[in-house]
Amino acid sequence: MKSRQILALVLVVFLAVLGVSFVVMSRHPISKDSIELQTVVTEPTTPPAPRTTTVKMLAVGDNLIHKPIYQQAQARTGDGSYDFTPVYANLKETIQSADIAVINQETMMSKSRPVATYPCFNTPTVMAKTLADLGFDVLTIANNHMLDTQSGGLIETLDLINETPGLIGVGAYHSRDEYEQIKTLTVNEITFAFLSYTEHTNGITLPKDKEDYIIYMNESDDVKLQVQAARKVADVVVVSMHGGIEYADAANELQKEFAQNVADWGADVVIGTHPHTLQPVEIITAADGRQVPVLYSLGNFVSAQDKPKRLIGGIAWLTFTKEHTSGKVTVEKPQLDIAITHYGGGFSGIKLYKLSQYSDSLANSHGVRGMSMKAIYEQIRTIIGDEYLIDEYKNK
Repeated sequence: MKSRQILALVLVVFLAVLGVSFVVMSRHPISKDSIELQTVVTEPTTPPAPRTTTVKMLAVGDNLIHKPIYQQAQARTGDGSYDFTPVYANLKETIQSADIAVINQETMMSKSRPVATYPCFNTPTVMAKTLADLGFDVLTIANNHMLDTQSGGLIETLDLINETPGLIGVGAYHSRDEYEQIKTLTVNEITFAFLSYTEHTNGITLPKDKEDYIIYMNESDDVKLQVQAARKVADVVVVSMHGGIEYADAANELQKEFAQNVADWGADVVIGTHPHTLQPVEIITAADGRQVPVLYSLGNFVSAQDKPKRLIGGIAWLTFTKEHTSGKVTVEKPQLDIAITHYGGGFSGIKLYKLSQYSDSLANSHGVRGMSMKAIYEQIRTIIGDEYLIDEYKNK
């Protein structure tokens, strides 16, 4: 018995020692380094700034090509062709500095009809390439002279613009189906839609089978449908309106009502032409609370008219910024530069200058009396005010 007890005791001791060893071996070693890692506090990271892109758009008024302008363009070549480039040369750098540049092509460019001046204009077709080379992107052609060459000349003009590399023509259509094909342009990841409407066409009407070539400002149902369709496919909807009273310094009720309607339907900016003189800029509130800039009239870009205020045109700058996380686009307050149409006696040497390039000596040599730097500043300050002028012209 005693030997059995001794054997049992040895076995118990052996098992006890074996258990202790198992416990010790089964523990994971914990280093000093791992203990310190457990006490490290991670600093919060700053989220990246929202990504934005910006587009600077330039818009000008009526490209109104009277006889002296195209006669001088023809005289420059000597071979019967036309060279309009010197007329615009002083503004080329400014136009090309814009991401998008828009102009109202007041006169049609029909290849099958003779060149003509007021009252029924037709401009040499090379004008389309001239404008493209200058840096323009969008030509609006809904205006009171769009039927000067009848329906055929209108469609020839639309096709010419759209076939010219770099240009988009808006404001006329081949058919009803084309109404819904909204013209867009995407720059810096921001998509712009362009629409253009006219108040009237100087009493010239379309044949019944071609009435869908034009949408007039008073065709509210069609205008609304187009603006709403544009809203669905674009970040920014730009509406051009050609209406109001010629040579008036203020917008009339038709212009104001139209601008408010299209803003309520989805327009982000309204650009006005037709009065041939500058009219005020205003920020209106759309039905959904958006702040919509309205430039009631930018006046003439170039012309051979003969009154000082018709030779002072607006060069509007509009800056759009898109925040890509939310998709929201904002537009800054418009800023206007100024273009002066200069010529000598008998409309000789018609040429554009920016106001910053103009001088009293040039003004004193103008073929129209009453042009002076003082008179020009008084006109733009009275109509536009310092708030909407570029800084260079404020307080002068």
